[in-house]
Amino acid sequence: MLSKTMAILLGIIEQQPVNAYELNKWLSVMHVRDWYNIASSTVYATLKAAEKKDYITGTIEKSGNMPDKTIYSMTDKGRAEFLETIKNFLADFEYDITPFHIGLFFVKAIDRQEATALLENRVVLLKKYEEGINRQLKQIAKSEAPKLVVLNLKQNLYIVQAQQKGAAEILLEMKATKGA
Repeated sequence: MLSKTMAILLGIIEQQPVNAYELNKWLSVMHVRDWYNIASSTVYATLKAAEKKDYITGTIEKSGNMPDKTIYSMTDKGRAEFLETIKNFLADFEYDITPFHIGLFFVKAIDRQEATALLENRVVLLKKYEEGINRQLKQIAKSEAPKLVVLNLKQNLYIVQAQQKGAAEILLEMKATKGA
């Protein structure tokens, strides 16, 4: 599975071949840096790592008196790894919700029916998490657990419930706009 940073960069490259400068511009245009910190230097280092792993390939282009620039395109290996990562980001739950944000950002890269199924599975998974936390809260209520332990469990419950509600709303929207 790709790192969050590599998934974002490959997601942009998957949409159209770009150079590193254009990638940085896309990160600004798409406001990615508002919710995920990617330094410009990280973009360059990640591109080199992706190229070493054969996820992308670079083609050098010359334009008049301008310096050479490397245009990056996705390889089949890179696309397969990217799609698998996006599917995992959509289906899995983590308290760090950045992977889910990335998955939604690039959800159009995967088949709509599969994306819907992944989100349905996510909602089911979140309901199981909610049930498990509620069981823990009932058990802990019988003990003399410190108040902070109870509050921490409640915090986890609120996060799971919010994620469940959000995923359900996204799912409804995807089903309502089948043609979009």
